[in-house]
Amino acid sequence: MEENKTMTSTVEKDHDIAEIGAVGLDVGTSRVVMAGGPSGHKAFSQLNAFVGVPYSKMTEAILQQNKMVYHRNGKELFVFGNDSERFASFFNAVPRRPMQHGVLNPQEPMGQQIIQAIIESIVPRGRKNELLCFSAPGKGEGADTNLVYHEAVLRSFLQTLGYEAKAVNEGLAVVFAELQNENFTGIGISCGGGMCNVCVAFLSVPMLTFSLPMAGDYIDSSVAGVVDEPVTRVRLIKEESLDLSRQPKDKVTSALHIYYEEVINSLVSKLREEFESSRQLPKIDRAVPVVLSGGTAKPRGFLHKFETAIKSGGFPVQISDVRIASDPLTATARGCYIAAMSEVR
Repeated sequence: MEENKTMTSTVEKDHDIAEIGAVGLDVGTSRVVMAGGPSGHKAFSQLNAFVGVPYSKMTEAILQQNKMVYHRNGKELFVFGNDSERFASFFNAVPRRPMQHGVLNPQEPMGQQIIQAIIESIVPRGRKNELLCFSAPGKGEGADTNLVYHEAVLRSFLQTLGYEAKAVNEGLAVVFAELQNENFTGIGISCGGGMCNVCVAFLSVPMLTFSLPMAGDYIDSSVAGVVDEPVTRVRLIKEESLDLSRQPKDKVTSALHIYYEEVINSLVSKLREEFESSRQLPKIDRAVPVVLSGGTAKPRGFLHKFETAIKSGGFPVQISDVRIASDPLTATARGCYIAAMSEVR
């Protein structure tokens, strides 16, 4: 009989997080992040990726000795989460993704099993139907048709962990996390791996939401294609040393600058277009802030390039300032936690 099991004991989980009755979960294309604790600042995260190898007792023993988390499905072993990157480097392999463009990847047969294993590795079981708010992308090209299915699958799985699960728009979560002093009024933008999510909120009410299927993965694959380098190497350069405020020093950084410019200009252009065509927005008589979050917004110089783009050529509303989230990688999860806490209270 083929065995199906998940080894997650090496991932630390704080089982007191759910005691207060609320959890925030950012289910991103690139990373899954959970926020909880008394102020929502206790965060755990795992890469939303995995690598598969044929099963053998020796391989499984090595994984256990190295304290790697994995999922066994019959004759295959799947190393997932943060360990997948290290494991992939051993085999010179590209990690697979359970999600694509912000939703479940329909081309990945193991996607649902792996994302469940990843979530289980960082989210403690709920008690007494505690509330868990999880992120969901806005409608847009590439997300519309799969969004209902994506949310339903995640909600169903989270309910099996003992939670009442509720979806929160990803851009709105950024507003919740970063714009408390502005009465939750402004523009929250999450620049992740699979897409950029935008929410224009007025007094915490989402007035305009949308997504753009161009973000970190698009930059990585585009650069890899034009410079003939592995996607993994491009991504490491982007995450570890890219400085958009300096002149590029080689063909890889030059290509990264070019595709970053394209994503920023496309995002600002789409935001301007949505503002001009929307009939739902209230008349805003004061300048509003813009907050940028997500791993794609982290490189030095991103903020300046975005600010320059949004202030050039005119904009439908007055912008007071453009800022980076206090912690770009956890902002969405913290915002989901705040949304959950507001309902618990």
